[in-house]
Amino acid sequence: MEDRTIEFETRLAYQEKLLSDLDEVVQAFALRVEILEKKLRHLQSAQLEPQDEMEPHNTPPPHY
Repeated sequence: MEDRTIEFETRLAYQEKLLSDLDEVVQAFALRVEILEKKLRHLQSAQLEPQDEMEPHNTPPPHY
């Protein structure tokens, strides 16, 4: 009976370690997703803003 208890305690310890490791991975991915979402919002807002620096497409090149 004691061997069985030790085996269960050992399994529990490994599972707790595994859960802790997986939690770290999930937190790291959540941070990466948050950063990527901020970058995406920035790119979307930059795309929606009018670009005064760009010339119209129908302007002839300068060598004409």
